[in-house]
Amino acid sequence: MKIWECRDLGEPREFLRMRITRDRKRRTLSLDQSDYLEKIIKRFGMENANPTRTPLPAGYKPTANKGEANSTIRSQFQSVIGSLLYLCLGTRPDITFPVIKLLQYGTNPTQEHLNKAKYIIQYLIGTRKYSLTKISKENKVS
Repeated sequence: MKIWECRDLGEPREFLRMRITRDRKRRTLSLDQSDYLEKIIKRFGMENANPTRTPLPAGYKPTANKGEANSTIRSQFQSVIGSLLYLCLGTRPDITFPVIKLLQYGTNPTQEHLNKAKYIIQYLIGTRKYSLTKISKENKVS
């Protein structure tokens, strides 16, 4: 059997761009990607965008592009959607459905699809403090 040398690095603070916050007194463990979200907001020039209350407008139904794909729009769209997918898989399951819905148009998106992908970012701006939190129940010995 091999023996591995290891050392205590203290409380984890970050893992895969997810901030880890532990509150021992309240017995909670939270994960968020607010730093990564800030990078997305800056990358796509949305620092001054107004927040929205929903990930997509009520009743929105994307339609397929019947024309030729614009390579600039496709590249921007895929970049936005890729960034949003990473958030979905990490700490923001609330945007999974709208991201997957728009992803269906990833090979031939329109300007409307790109605008709606950015609309999701506007929703994230308004909910940037959301996190996944695990609350542990007290362990009582009787």
